[in-house]
Amino acid sequence: MHKFIACTVKLLLLMLISSNCISQTETFDIITYTPPKGFKKDLRNGVITYSNVNASSGSFCVIAIYASTASTGDPQKDFRKDWNELVVVPFKGEPDPKTETQSTPDGWKAVVGASLVKMDGVDVYIILTVFSGFGKTFSIRTSLNEQSYTAQVDALIENMKLDKTAKLHADNSSNDRALSQTNGVKGQFRLMAYTAPAGWSHQVFVDGIVFKPLDLPAGEHLAMQIMEPLIFSGTLEQAVKQSYDEAALMYNATKMYYAGGANYQKTEPKISFNGWEYMQAKGGVQVENGTPYKTELGLDLFVIKVNNRFERIAVLKSRPNCKLSRYYSTDRRAYGYAIEKFLFTLQFKDGRQPALQPGITKGSGIVGVWQGISLSVGPATQGERLGVRYKVFSPMFFSNGQAYFGPKFPTEGLDGFDSRVPAELYRRDWGTYTFSNGRGVLKMPYGDIPLRMEKDKLIITPNQTDHAFYSLPSVDGATFSGTYALSELNGQIPSITFTTDGKFTDNGAIKVLYHEYIDCINPGLTPGSGTYEVRNYSIMFKYTDGRKIKIAFLGAEYDLKRPSPSRLLMSFNEDAMIRQ
Repeated sequence: MHKFIACTVKLLLLMLISSNCISQTETFDIITYTPPKGFKKDLRNGVITYSNVNASSGSFCVIAIYASTASTGDPQKDFRKDWNELVVVPFKGEPDPKTETQSTPDGWKAVVGASLVKMDGVDVYIILTVFSGFGKTFSIRTSLNEQSYTAQVDALIENMKLDKTAKLHADNSSNDRALSQTNGVKGQFRLMAYTAPAGWSHQVFVDGIVFKPLDLPAGEHLAMQIMEPLIFSGTLEQAVKQSYDEAALMYNATKMYYAGGANYQKTEPKISFNGWEYMQAKGGVQVENGTPYKTELGLDLFVIKVNNRFERIAVLKSRPNCKLSRYYSTDRRAYGYAIEKFLFTLQFKDGRQPALQPGITKGSGIVGVWQGISLSVGPATQGERLGVRYKVFSPMFFSNGQAYFGPKFPTEGLDGFDSRVPAELYRRDWGTYTFSNGRGVLKMPYGDIPLRMEKDKLIITPNQTDHAFYSLPSVDGATFSGTYALSELNGQIPSITFTTDGKFTDNGAIKVLYHEYIDCINPGLTPGSGTYEVRNYSIMFKYTDGRKIKIAFLGAEYDLKRPSPSRLLMSFNEDAMIRQ
């Protein structure tokens, strides 16, 4: 270990066992302390940060104090967990640092470790001090590139007093970095206002914010990071290139290449429903892992033009193997949707307010979900040489004026569905509509389609051909009774048993109904049991082992008064399950 790091660790431990008087103190969480002089203070979402930057010399020091969480009962385990989360992942720090442990007079255990890392070509020392005791643990992370700052760091820790009798706050008790809320946390970084994805950790740094799913499987990596805005006079495409280079450098990664020499694939510039212009880039990078074979990761970038600056969000994701397939962590449906919703609902203090508000499928007129048969154009096949075929369509008309007209119902139904996000991603099947006095127009990217009502039928006329659609009634509160089986698959018959009191036992059916063909990212792969609930054309399965799986249920051929029909049609594909 670098001599400077070793000396600093020992010095910090000496200061931990002193008991000087406290003056001009502040209190944060369970800690009372004297702030370092000349440092800028920033408090956000469970982290208090003190920073000092000397512009003339380029030296800096950043001290981050994290709110307490529940201890594992083992100081070394507490340290390893926070070291990985606060040093290894964001800074590529040494995975197994040398540590020293000491006890304070009040009975706390303090474990200190340090690592030398490279940031933008500069040597930076990362020092982590983790206190454990009395059912609690909390961490202090120091990042500095100049030894002279150690006196101020020492003084901070020397005068620190810990309240061992304080109760752990409910929002910190999960032992996950104090930073996730089940309903999402609203926050701000510079001029950007955001809502953190529900169930993701939320780490605030001086130069950005990092979000990570708390339930990410072992061995996978997925992090979304808000980067510093870029003040730049070039084009959006040029800003994407520069930002991609910066992101690769930020992760100490080597850029990979596509055929033709490009580092990434990019979208065309688009205008979102928020009114801002944006581009996306998706590529691959490699990082060192201590072996001759580097780790391959996906690197995505989302760049938004707001007035005279460019806002940037980077996503770094692992690409594991699954038998003969490979996938990105964002291919997990819940993670991919959480990221897209985060990106497209960003707002800016100096930007426009969203031009389009969220919509629902409950309302007057033709607002709602419909179903019928319509022409669909796709790849030519032997039986359909022109690629034209009839398919079941489920048009949706939302209360905000949006409309969907395509052959695929949302895979998870409409519970928690924000129609503005898929309209950004799959623009061909999304449009707007007007309707009054029994007639209207559906405006799609490829043309205007007349609408009219005839008694209980909605007539949609694409290509000058009438197609009749019937309203799908609400299925809220639906219950089922009996065992239902799908067709035989690989020598087995997938089935599921329902009871009308909201319980289920799955024996392979949900794996099929989820329609994810890479086993490693199919949450229904393992059979189980639990409770179910039907709401907004979705059925939510909550397993006793903690899994939560949502699939579409349109209610075709289903009657709320008959919980035991001869067959059930479930999933966006309306797979038929026969009652046994």
